[in-house]
Amino acid sequence: MMEIPEPKLIFINDKPANEIITDFRATRVDEYFRSMELSANSIRAYRRALTRFLAWTDKTWHLLKHQDLDRYKAYLKELELSNATICQELAALKSFFNWLTIKDYISKDPTLTLTKPKLKPPTPQELSDEEVKSLFAALLKRGWHRFRDTALLRVLEHGLRASEVTALNIKDYDGKRLHILEAKRDSVGIVPLLSEARKAIDAYLKWREVDGMGIETNSALFLSHSNKSKGKRLTYDGLYGIVKDLVEIAGLEKCYPHRLRHTLATNLALSGMDSMLARRITRHRSEASYQRYSERGLDIKAQQQFWQLFDSTAEEV
Repeated sequence: MMEIPEPKLIFINDKPANEIITDFRATRVDEYFRSMELSANSIRAYRRALTRFLAWTDKTWHLLKHQDLDRYKAYLKELELSNATICQELAALKSFFNWLTIKDYISKDPTLTLTKPKLKPPTPQELSDEEVKSLFAALLKRGWHRFRDTALLRVLEHGLRASEVTALNIKDYDGKRLHILEAKRDSVGIVPLLSEARKAIDAYLKWREVDGMGIETNSALFLSHSNKSKGKRLTYDGLYGIVKDLVEIAGLEKCYPHRLRHTLATNLALSGMDSMLARRITRHRSEASYQRYSERGLDIKAQQQFWQLFDSTAEEV
């Protein structure tokens, strides 16, 4: 009787098994991003987190257990990452595995018992009046970019997140307000603009029209001036680059776009504005998320009153 040979697995292009698995796992990641409505920032952060996880394990998604995720959490701690970064990495994994479960690609979510490190709300890092003035003074050295950059800085001064600014279209500006239609955690809303901001935006749009860059209502409010993407929507990285240049000219340290949001929120708290009304301006979804600015405002007021009391007492002595 003729012997039947044992079946032999043949790899196409001589690829090892683990490479084929890795490619297949990556297709699920790509599918996840195509099906989810995430902001550009979230996509960037989640993709970085999932890429790191893919490099850490060669197991297919359905073979992963909660013990594997616990070990991965320990691995992240060994990398000496901040708790904030670890939380972000684990949040990406939780979102992804939840999606895999919903899609029936896996039978059980291994991240259900995975806990994230507890985070203390970071203390707001507002800019001083002098630091803000130095940023605007730096605009004088920006040449023909200053029309756009002035409008950009004025908008950031009103507490918008960088991703919200780059998502703005001309139609979102009605001459007095900005209508935020794309925002983090669905924190959409309307932002009233001070006269300096309105004048800066109007001047920029006028300059664009004269320069032939177009001011169609559906076009981006802020455009790139770089050689590679001139006339296209200003990107998140492009905005950061502009602020970085201004910071270097101004001679400031550790200054980034979000600090202008901290500055607005802290100033609103200092002004004594009702927190419910202030949150309409900053678009914080809850009192808890705005609380750190209220606390910061109280700290500053307490110090100011202490010094006033001390100075007046000292003068009487």
